[in-house]
Amino acid sequence: MSFARWQLQVSDRFAALYGRLGNWLARRLRHHFYLVLALIISVFAVVDAFYLHKLFDLRQTSFDTLVRHRLLTTPPDPDIVILDIDEASLAQLAPELGRWPWPRQVLGDVLGQIQAQQPRALVFDILFSEPDVYNPDSDAAFDAFLKDCRQCYLPWVRLNASQDGQSDLRAAQVPGAVRVGPGEATVAGILPYFPAGLAAGRLGFNSTTPDPDGIIRKYGVHETLGGVRLASLPARVLQDSGLKLANLPENVLLNWRGKPFSYRYISFADLYRDSLSETPTRPRDELRDKIVIIGSTAPSLFDIKASPVADQFPGVEIVATAIDNLKHDDYLRVPPLRWLYLLLALGLVWATAWSFYRHAAPEKLARWFGLSQVFLLALSYASLNLSHYYINLLGPVSFSIAYFTLAKLYAFATRHALEDNAWTQSLALPDTAPRRAELAWLQLVDERGAPMSEALLDKLCASLPKPIQAAAMSLAGSQYSSWRMLEGGLLFSHLAHPDAKPLLDADTLRSQAEAWIAATGLQRYRLCACSVQQAMLNAELPARAVWQGLLAQAFAQPVQPPTEAEARV
Repeated sequence: MSFARWQLQVSDRFAALYGRLGNWLARRLRHHFYLVLALIISVFAVVDAFYLHKLFDLRQTSFDTLVRHRLLTTPPDPDIVILDIDEASLAQLAPELGRWPWPRQVLGDVLGQIQAQQPRALVFDILFSEPDVYNPDSDAAFDAFLKDCRQCYLPWVRLNASQDGQSDLRAAQVPGAVRVGPGEATVAGILPYFPAGLAAGRLGFNSTTPDPDGIIRKYGVHETLGGVRLASLPARVLQDSGLKLANLPENVLLNWRGKPFSYRYISFADLYRDSLSETPTRPRDELRDKIVIIGSTAPSLFDIKASPVADQFPGVEIVATAIDNLKHDDYLRVPPLRWLYLLLALGLVWATAWSFYRHAAPEKLARWFGLSQVFLLALSYASLNLSHYYINLLGPVSFSIAYFTLAKLYAFATRHALEDNAWTQSLALPDTAPRRAELAWLQLVDERGAPMSEALLDKLCASLPKPIQAAAMSLAGSQYSSWRMLEGGLLFSHLAHPDAKPLLDADTLRSQAEAWIAATGLQRYRLCACSVQQAMLNAELPARAVWQGLLAQAFAQPVQPPTEAEARV
């Protein structure tokens, strides 16, 4: 057996099984399935909102997509400058200074000249955890620089909290720690080596913890252990400008300023060469009142992280982003609106369920449902572009889409079993039960011969008496070739007792349609076909053959001739 033949057989068996499953469900639940499904989805939504937190809380992948494709981003603060020990600097200065790490006196000499320009802060994104045993004089010179520097801020490494119990370092011993309550606790961390830096107390932890997928989305602001508050490096820098840590959460969701290298960068080699030159060319006040962050973007120094905006993002720019966010108080907020999200999800699910249950027009239901989902996603996207709040509507969207998908699958599988009209009713009647079949065909076109749109057909149908509305079905869409003759029409079918008064009457339909056209001002439309046919259903002919005959007679009725304009078209 060829693969193609096997594939066709499997597809055919799957379709048959799918149809049998639909018929089985239709016999037991009929249209109540939509309400049962809504109840099940609602239970899952409530459980997720209060226990699982999978969809109503921040979803990493969707959040990253929205952040990466923002149209509007806050520009980086021009007063934040990165002094970059980049690959070019490592290569250019290797003949003079050797491989990294360089003697620390080199950093002190260059930064001493920057200090003379009176920057707002000199922030190190470099850890000095051990002495340079080969250059003790260099370390002494750098320590002397730190002692004289009133704008220098050093980092310390916050190790995993699971190691706190094994540490001998008490939280209160960390320079710069602030007592906010009683208690005592140890903290696992690595402090800088230089005594002058420790004595100054301008220290902050600089340990970014990625999410489980390895991406940095948040930055720690402060942590409280044993009644002692420990500040992060960005928070410690801004504390001296009046930042109140008590008013901030322990972690903030970073509001990225764009792709990597959005901030102003200065290559360390350029500044170093200019500082040794007899005729410096750089402005003597280019870094006045700036927050200068000393770090590295060189891949060989392994300070590259993954972020929502780029798979490779310089760690030093993450520090710059955190300082920028805290300085301008525009880090991303996620409002705690779980109750509102849950109510919105339940509202969407049950509104959709009621529409399915009440046999809403499939095309109209799909259109309005799609528009509602696009609106919610656009609202989430707009919140990231126009504010520093992220309105996370993925939960309501996910649950409503899940319901709509399952409901559509059920509707497709049971479309024949649940079909309820004169045609299906007649097929279910015994041969001994005579009935009168009524079929009417009504079609309208404009002066160009174009058929009436589906929306106008629905409005026309809504203007008819309720019993006639129940018998109507609009034929709209885009057909091809000769099938276009059927566009823009209403097909009515009705099954009645032989002695009952006929429901469908050509004169009534014509007058109703013409009155609606006059009332709506749509005189450009006219009736081009209005035909009513009747026949008895009995044991002599199958019901299918009777309806086919009525349909053929309705379409064979002479139509009103086109106008001259229509003829030209």
